[in-house]
Order: sequence, then structure tokens, then C-alpha cells
Amino acid sequence: MVVAENVTDIGEVAEALRSARRITAICHENPDADTIGAAVAIRIMAERLGAEAEIVSADGIPPLFGFLPHVEEVHRRPMLEPDLAVVCDAATLERVGRIAREEAEWFARARLLNIDHHVSSNYFGALNLVDPKAAATCEVLTRLVEELGLELDTELAAALLTGIVRDSHGFSDRATSGDTLRAAARLVDAGAPLADIHRIILTELPYPTLALWGKMLAGIGQAGDGRIVYTALTQRMLDETGTQQHDADGLAEFLANAKGADVTLLLRELGPSETRVSIRTSEDVDATAIASQFGGGGHARRAGCTVAAHLEEALPLVLAGAQATTAGTA
Repeated sequence: MVVAENVTDIGEVAEALRSARRITAICHENPDADTIGAAVAIRIMAERLGAEAEIVSADGIPPLFGFLPHVEEVHRRPMLEPDLAVVCDAATLERVGRIAREEAEWFARARLLNIDHHVSSNYFGALNLVDPKAAATCEVLTRLVEELGLELDTELAAALLTGIVRDSHGFSDRATSGDTLRAAARLVDAGAPLADIHRIILTELPYPTLALWGKMLAGIGQAGDGRIVYTALTQRMLDETGTQQHDADGLAEFLANAKGADVTLLLRELGPSETRVSIRTSEDVDATAIASQFGGGGHARRAGCTVAAHLEEALPLVLAGAQATTAGTA
């Protein structure tokens, strides 16, 4: 696997897609709207270019994304012979989850195209189309569609707008730029149903999800004189409400509304020695400064990491890391 150390010209990326015979679009673990929308878009683009294509997600696809094409055909591991592997919305190859380890030989034989927008990207691909200023990976992909000269229709536009709406938080995130809005406008003009996507992705919650959020919010806590607000998701909560990990998506953004908090944390119990942490911060604190202490990364205001410890052990470690980071800020 040949690794580049800088951003690849978009024309070279377009040529790699045109010349590939088999294209595998890969989501990151615990997939969200941006990685899913990007992977769906890559599959649509690949098939229009005449290539075989598949979508891979180690953790499957949450049911709420059933309105997007091809999500019912997603594989848990690569099925095509290695050719061009497009990793969507992942700052590191490890972010794709266990398949990075279990399918290491497959990845070693594939040509990796890394399409991302995280400032913490380590440019792990042979090709790297990374723009940290973009609000979403799907925003980057919208430019690639234009570079390829492909027509934007309703299916492709909906997939791309899904990622942009989610990662821009309905165009309210500070990463939202004029370029973001112009890209979204092109997608809406192409038939993407903005109102429906916004409702499904950002506002509509089934009763079991509401019950889960209630349990998480009931366990809310604060530290650092109120500058840090946190809560946790346990397996017991999931069992009691009949929900899954993806039903907690969006709670981290809800916590970020806590007035006076510079850091908000959602810790997820994934196993006896694995805790996933979602970090949201105000402009006074760099979220990646907290995440990097545990091998994670992301954006200045939104980041994440995985702590190799049970939730009860991970919580004090993460709170200590957050307090150390906030200690030097106003």
C-alpha cells in the first residue's frame, strides 16, 4: 500500500475512479449520515462509470437510512477482489473498524482513495482528497461529481445532501461556508428532498429512541465548575429500551446546547475494555486536543476517540483529560 503525504489533485482522483474496474466504498465504524451518504454516492458514481461496485460497513447501516438506494445491499466486509477502495469520512484507516484488522491482506492489495474532511486526517491513502475546510465529506464529493462530468439526479443528490445536512447540523455549524450552501443548492435543484432529509436525519425520533435519550439525560453530570458536561450510554440502557448504538446518534449535539459548557462528552460502553467518546466543544477549546490524548481526532469543535477501558474506568480518565485541556483557557 503506497501512502501519500499530501492532498491529491481532484483530476487525478477522477481519473482513478474512471480507470477502476471494481470500486469498494467503505464507511467508518458506527456509521453516520456523512460516511453513509458518501459511500452510497460513490457506488452510484462507480456504476455510472461502468465499474462493479459495493458498499462495506463493518457495523451495518442504521434503519433510518432506508430512504437511500443500495443500503439494503451493504456488506460487513469486502466481497469484490481488491482494486480501488474508497474510504469515506475516516481520518485514519483504523476508523473503519475491525475490518481494517480482519481484512488487512485485502486492504494491502487495494489502492486506497481517502476522501475526507477531518483536520486530523493522517492521509493514509495512495490518493487523498481531503479538505478540512469542508463541512462534510459529501461536500467534497459534490465537487468530484462535477469534475467527473456526471449528471446529478435525485438519487445521487439525496445521498450527498444527507451527509451535508447532518455534518453541518442543518447548515448551523460554524464549518458551514458559502461553498457548502452553494453545493447544497445544486443538490436541491437536482431533486434532493431537503425538508424530508432534515426531518429524518435531525428531528424525527422514534419512541424507543426518546426513552433511551431520557435515560442518558437522567445520568447527566458536570465537572470543572460547569465547564464540562457529560453523560454515558450503557449496554443496560440499550437492553431496557430495545435500542441500538445508532439510536444515541444526535445526543452529543444535543448536549452541546448546555449553556456555559465549553466541553460536552458522550461516553458509550462498547465492551468490557472499550469505550467510545464523542467530544463537542465551544470556540474556547479544541476538541482534538482532548481526543488526541486517547489516540483520536476529528475537528476543532467535534472530535472522538476510543478508550481501551471499561466505561467506569474510562470516565475519570476522559474527564481528567478534558479538565487539563480547559485549564489553560479562559
